[in-house]
Amino acid sequence: MRVTIISPGIVRTNFIEGITNQEVRNRLARVRDDLGMPPEAVARAIAFAIEQPDDIDVNEIVPRRKCKKTIWERKSWL
Repeated sequence: MRVTIISPGIVRTNFIEGITNQEVRNRLARVRDDLGMPPEAVARAIAFAIEQPDDIDVNEIVPRRKCKKTIWERKSWL
């Protein structure tokens, strides 16, 4: 048996739809839209782990989007 931990960063999903506080929801939407990676990127990481030969175990994958700006340049969503 092989087990892989997948710990993605921010992903562009509908996760925030369950949040009732509109201010929090709007802030998370801005962060998601600015920093989020497409769900397909996570799917590719999962496929990579699954496609390995039986004698290879991918223990952990931490996909993150490569940022174009530093966090200090992103003050608009803080």
